[in-house]
Amino acid sequence: MEEPVNSGDLAPEPAQPEPVVVAPVWQPAFDRERRRRRALLRRLAALLGTGTVAFTLTTWLLLRHESRAARLAPPVPAAPKLDGREPDARPGVEAAAGAALRAARAQLAALNQDDVAEAYSYFSPAYRARVSLSTFRRLIRAHRDMFHTEEQEVTTQSQSEDRVVLDIHVSSDDEEDYVAHYTLVRVRTRWYVDNLRWAVDQDDTHSSA
Repeated sequence: MEEPVNSGDLAPEPAQPEPVVVAPVWQPAFDRERRRRRALLRRLAALLGTGTVAFTLTTWLLLRHESRAARLAPPVPAAPKLDGREPDARPGVEAAAGAALRAARAQLAALNQDDVAEAYSYFSPAYRARVSLSTFRRLIRAHRDMFHTEEQEVTTQSQSEDRVVLDIHVSSDDEEDYVAHYTLVRVRTRWYVDNLRWAVDQDDTHSSA
């Protein structure tokens, strides 16, 4: 004999509530990263930009000494003319610019290999008097990815036989593009980095450090 069917058994089961999906809150990571990098560049500016007055005074003293030595030196005979024309001085300037660029690239290569002491050796005596090796080492190690770079382009701003200013555009391991603004000077027969400013290479941001 069949059991009576309870009407309550035929009632539809109550619908299960759909899970509530909470949309993740977007964090402005890009803005935070941009602010962090700008703060970093300001700190780099405070470190690498110190001693400007001392550098200017040193340069003035060197120029004064060279000027006095030039006055006391015996006259140099004029260079012979080539086919009735004065010899061109540009080859010497271009050779100086090439030598200065090699020094800048050698320093970037040392930074790529984490050889801080080697990179520091390319700085001029005047720069090393302003920034110690230990300070430079702490700076590089704290921001190692920034100084692991690949060269993209070189732009020469000014050049002479004793001083060259150039920009090396690089991309770094921190996925940012920078401009390494180099000022190089020749001391006797060797080229040294007398000033280095690191800047974000962006059309809307040119704050340098």
